[in-house]
Amino acid sequence: MLKNIKNILMAVLALLGVAVVHAAQNDALIAFSTKGPDRYADGTPVQVGEAYALVWSRNGFEFAGVDMNGQAVDPANNAVVVALPLAKAKRNGDVHCPLTLFQIDEAFAAAHADGTFALVLLDTRVAGANGALVATGKLGQVNGWGFVEKSHVKAMGGSLVAATNAGDAEGRAQTTATSAVPEGEDIPQPKITGIKLQGDYVVLTVTGTSPRLLYNIAAGAKPGHHATRHAAACAVPGHANRGHEITIVAPKVAGQNFFQVVRN
Repeated sequence: MLKNIKNILMAVLALLGVAVVHAAQNDALIAFSTKGPDRYADGTPVQVGEAYALVWSRNGFEFAGVDMNGQAVDPANNAVVVALPLAKAKRNGDVHCPLTLFQIDEAFAAAHADGTFALVLLDTRVAGANGALVATGKLGQVNGWGFVEKSHVKAMGGSLVAATNAGDAEGRAQTTATSAVPEGEDIPQPKITGIKLQGDYVVLTVTGTSPRLLYNIAAGAKPGHHATRHAAACAVPGHANRGHEITIVAPKVAGQNFFQVVRN
């Protein structure tokens, strides 16, 4: 009976334009979505094709996040179940995760029954051919992640439990945490080599960056007290040559005269 119900449900959802990710017929189902508009840590709108990840946490443990390779930081108690480039634009232009139905493998579900599933938004942007940031929608270079607040995640079948994250009642997502640096990976320390004013903007030149990271500016009234962590007009990718300078631009704000280069 459950198998027939699943078949009918998936057929109806497919006709309605809902994304359906197929697996075996005896698997459990999880549905998820966001209302949007979803945003990156720097406040810019999420790009079409960005990835959302379904993650799992063992009972009694928080989700510790993902590293830059998209792997769970605490694999003993967390798992990245799937990450898909699902971000789409609504008719009004807001980008979100449309209603998606995903089937959890029966064996995986049985091995992960003692935990909860939740939805997170990833930041997979890299520098495109023209230098602008482009979302790849793939694991491998994850800049940051964030829980989808009040995400619509529902589990159907088996003993799976889906978590609804507290927060924004509108179900919006934002990448609020940076991804962890994998153990043993050498990441240089950025250094500000120049600061100048150009009209209403502060322009910083920076060396010692990595192409694996996106950079931003934290700004404040005194060192170590940054009122604005994402002060740059937009995040800037690092450079493979550590001696090469990159330029980060931030709007000039009264009282914010101290700057620090940070990960986006």
